[in-house]
Amino acid sequence: MTLFICAGCKQPIMERYLMKVLDKSWHVQCVKCSDCQSLLSEKCFSRESKLYCRNHFFKRYGTKCAGCNSGLCPEDLVRRAVNRIYHIDCFACNVCQVKLSTGEQVYCIQVL
Repeated sequence: MTLFICAGCKQPIMERYLMKVLDKSWHVQCVKCSDCQSLLSEKCFSRESKLYCRNHFFKRYGTKCAGCNSGLCPEDLVRRAVNRIYHIDCFACNVCQVKLSTGEQVYCIQVL
């Protein structure tokens, strides 16, 4: 019988079932997001040998909001202006901080 070592906790896997992720063996309870620790039972994302849930993967490695510099998740509502992408709540005037809506006239001043 082959003894598998968990890639997450480095302990032997004695349970009847194990998970194979990234060609490595894992305890079911060790397959979790590196950021929020939620269990990843169906789908996971990986970068630099760490596992992530969908939201945390995109927040870390996805397109960044031009307003707050946080990652944009695919389900986030966004506004686009002058080749930049913003969260809806971040799309505001830099001078008075008033939130801008679709259809409003926007003037962009290029900062050098």
